[in-house]
Amino acid sequence: MAKYTAKDWDDIRTKFRNSIMADTSLVSLAQNLEIKDWPLKADDEKPTKYINFNYEELLMLPEIAGKTDRADHLASILSETLSFDDPFGDMVAQVEETSAKENPILKTLSRLSIPEPYPLSLVVMSDGTRSVCSSEGIKTIGEFANLGQQMSTRIVLGGDFRHMLNALTHGDEEGIGKFLPYRRGATGLHLAEALGLAVAMLPRPEQLALAKSYGTKVSPADAAAAKTMGPESLAKTEAVVRRNIEATLGWFKDQQAALVKNLSDGASLERYLVTLNDPACEAVAARLTGDILKSQLARTKPAAAAAAAGAEKKAGLFSRLFGKR
Repeated sequence: MAKYTAKDWDDIRTKFRNSIMADTSLVSLAQNLEIKDWPLKADDEKPTKYINFNYEELLMLPEIAGKTDRADHLASILSETLSFDDPFGDMVAQVEETSAKENPILKTLSRLSIPEPYPLSLVVMSDGTRSVCSSEGIKTIGEFANLGQQMSTRIVLGGDFRHMLNALTHGDEEGIGKFLPYRRGATGLHLAEALGLAVAMLPRPEQLALAKSYGTKVSPADAAAAKTMGPESLAKTEAVVRRNIEATLGWFKDQQAALVKNLSDGASLERYLVTLNDPACEAVAARLTGDILKSQLARTKPAAAAAAAGAEKKAGLFSRLFGKR
């Protein structure tokens, strides 16, 4: 027996026409709501494909015909996307009562010295949320904040998208630290935490598998949770983390320079990363960050030597041309 009636469907599809999520993939919406996956993966599998049909027409579509449970599933995805749980409702109410110049999310970023241009590519979020942001052209944390300001009571996102907006709106420092490299009780963003998040973008079992492959001792529970991966899979996973760390170091250039100086003075990466309080994450971050920094140093040494040699030759030439005769 169908869970949703023709009237329910008409209410849902009418409201969804005004949603900014109408052109977002159903797969992404289902993932972001943390409910059963939408089974169809084609590029046109979006709410806009279905919301122009009434209930009888919907049931005759090839994708739905003979599958009342799929019609219910579709209605559930759209309905839950339109519904609010209390924390998110409170957040939206607060945003709507505030003028554009008093965006509470931007105020949080300013108060905590979190730069608005910080790229979402370095933020920990689910694939569903990343897909939603990409579909809306959202590339920075500042743009993410502005999206929250634009939302109305007809629009809702679940999962980590909602949690991120809540944390930023209410200045929840612990919550912010779960997806941004923010250190509770401090201000600004920090390279050590960012390196940890570069690893945390991986599913936890893959983090543990990498750590184990580096010889890191993990607890029996973590050893059991570690994903079993062959050499090829491990290499691909390591390459993903390496790219994340390289991008992170590229953003935090000043802090990277300070880190390199500290390391040259005898400090260790392990000590630098101890604030992560996660041995497996620390081990992976230390291993790959160390490799990348050594590689960078190896590339800069010949260039520096060539520049020094060039300067010496130039000085000799100047001396011959302009020195005392």
